[in-house]
Amino acid sequence: MNYKETNQKLMNQGVNIIDSNHTYIDESVIIGQNTIIYPNVSIRGNCVIGSNTIIDMNTIIINSNIGNYNKIISSYIEDSTIGDHNSIGPFSHLRHNTILNNNINIGNYVELKNSEIKSNTKVKHLSYLGDAMVGERVNIGCGTITANMNGKNHIKNKTIICDDTYVGANSVLVAPVILNRNSFIAAGSVITKDVEEDSLAIARSRQINKVNYNKKEGNV
Repeated sequence: MNYKETNQKLMNQGVNIIDSNHTYIDESVIIGQNTIIYPNVSIRGNCVIGSNTIIDMNTIIINSNIGNYNKIISSYIEDSTIGDHNSIGPFSHLRHNTILNNNINIGNYVELKNSEIKSNTKVKHLSYLGDAMVGERVNIGCGTITANMNGKNHIKNKTIICDDTYVGANSVLVAPVILNRNSFIAAGSVITKDVEEDSLAIARSRQINKVNYNKKEGNV
């Protein structure tokens, strides 16, 4: 069966394919009713996609299970499992063994690998989470990364971020490390030690302002 025949079969089953001439879906793919698929989408391999999901343009999905009521915008998803009511993209990259629970926001230029994200968590901008376990109601600030690989022995280590934790923008979490429940990481911190429950962690140099340092002689 070619892709046009596959598309027609899916449309007969209640899938809304906007442009069947520019949508590429393998015969092995299962898609639920009322899911909308926009042009230039490619779905390959052993994929199961639930109902009432929106898959927007330029998305690629390979060997992944995706639940109901999701919105996926211009993203690449491979070997991943996604629950219900999630928002993904634009330009997100979910790869090997990524698991999303429900009501999660994965935003612009976020990469996830071998990580599980629990429900009601937000990772909205420019972040990398690899080999991480992230709890419920967590907020991951813009530019946060998990430094998951030891450069000397190339061993991957795990980062655990417990429920209700807030990670400030541009933070580096050097694995192995645990951020315990309801902890707060100040923006710009490099975290190398576990953070206790209900604690604030600040790991950055103190700001020093040198007055007139850059004032040129003779300038008013």
